[in-house]
Amino acid sequence: MTTELRDATVVVTGAGNGIGRATALAFAREGARVVCADIDLPAAEKTAAACDEAGGSGVAEHLDVTDRAAFDALAEKVGPADVVVNNAGVGMSGRFLDMAATDWDWIKGINLDGVLNGCRSFGPAMVERKRGHMVNVASGLGYTPTATESAYVTTKAAVLAFSRCLRAAWSKEGVGVSVICPGVINTGIIDSTRYVGEVAQPERIARVKKKFRRGHKPELVAKAIVDAVK
Repeated sequence: MTTELRDATVVVTGAGNGIGRATALAFAREGARVVCADIDLPAAEKTAAACDEAGGSGVAEHLDVTDRAAFDALAEKVGPADVVVNNAGVGMSGRFLDMAATDWDWIKGINLDGVLNGCRSFGPAMVERKRGHMVNVASGLGYTPTATESAYVTTKAAVLAFSRCLRAAWSKEGVGVSVICPGVINTGIIDSTRYVGEVAQPERIARVKKKFRRGHKPELVAKAIVDAVK
């Protein structure tokens, strides 16, 4: 399944920074109209302005991906989308017994429920029209269990499995589904990661941040997303 990107309507969550911003700009360079959704509206507005300069057009929308009603409202406002990129995500590091239930609720609400909400809000119109492409951003850690990232790994593995199920179902409806699993990418997610328990030591956090600063550029992931849709 291929999607024509010039003049296409593309929705990107978490578009204010990192992979989301790079992805929004990549689609704008293809001539798309990009809806830059983010909980940080000023950051989304900057991305939207950059989309205008990149050859496409951009519009900023405030969105908390954990809010199903807000996602539905965005889908109604935008109308049928040709591409939706469920990218918004957060990180958390810590051993299972050091995490509170609220820690799990927080990361699950964004990393997993945020993807489900995007697919549920924008998917019906795609299936009805029998065209469109849904892209869900998981992680390489979805394949790699670790002792100190149980919550992050679990949410990303779930996104991977869900996306495969959705692909099996929607491929028969003319709708594409892709799941992207980045490795170590130099983005701001590492600065907003929640550290709990023994891993919350300044020296360890500094080492992790240094490793991520040496990671790949977010534009590498953005290219993979655009290529997947094409």
